[in-house]
Amino acid sequence: MRILNLPNQVTLARLLLSAVLFTLLALAGTDRVVIAGTTGWVAFGLFVLASATDWLDGYLARKLSLVTPFGRIMDPFVDKVSTCGTFVFLAVIDPTITPAWIVVAILGREFFVQAIRSYLESRGVAFAAEMHGKVKYVLQCCAIGALIMQHAGTSEMPSWWTLFAKILLWIALASTVWSGWVYLRKALAHLRSVEG
Repeated sequence: MRILNLPNQVTLARLLLSAVLFTLLALAGTDRVVIAGTTGWVAFGLFVLASATDWLDGYLARKLSLVTPFGRIMDPFVDKVSTCGTFVFLAVIDPTITPAWIVVAILGREFFVQAIRSYLESRGVAFAAEMHGKVKYVLQCCAIGALIMQHAGTSEMPSWWTLFAKILLWIALASTVWSGWVYLRKALAHLRSVEG
């Protein structure tokens, strides 16, 4: 089975889309481009497209029976690069709307869960993603989309949009912490059986 099959090509395309998105966000506020206006809406479109392909590559892998070890590694890796990377850039663009400490909490949860997953799976214990982790991802994507729209349409968005975006960010943070706690409890149970 080829490593670069169709689902894995979609995954790598998502990584490329994320790189283009990061380029736009990195240039925000410089003399060359700002996040508000057309560029901001392009950034929003890129993020929506990248997020949508997360569903597509998994669907294709299952539908075509093309699940590979490479895909199992790259899919969650690209998800984390896309979401966490965008959170970092949004915190740099406007820390009053996206506080750095929230981004650190989200990054910490992702690193922690990945570390325990890697350890347990190296010991032969299956530690696949569960529904609360997927809900967390969807809520993070909703928060990011709202935050990018806030910057893209500063003069066009209704006055309540900033508050709405902040509320979504707090909901995403709460779901991130909660899913991390659930994974921790599950990991501790496995660790007791593995370590004796």
